[in-house]
Amino acid sequence: MDVTTTSTRIGKFEARFFHLAFEEEFGRVKGHFGPINSAEFHPDGKSYSSGGEDGYVRIHSFDPQYLEFEFEA
Repeated sequence: MDVTTTSTRIGKFEARFFHLAFEEEFGRVKGHFGPINSAEFHPDGKSYSSGGEDGYVRIHSFDPQYLEFEFEA
């Protein structure tokens, strides 16, 4: 009953992506209403799936800009 009366920020869990070597965040994806328990990338690298305590498995496809991005060191 309190879900519709809470702040819009509460309950918005997001997956955050970091560069492995430089430890800098380069992306965020919102979607889950509870903590994310697992994430798995597709072998082709163009999508990933995440599962959370909200009971949903979400399948995310990366935008073309993600695939063209080059990290400058």
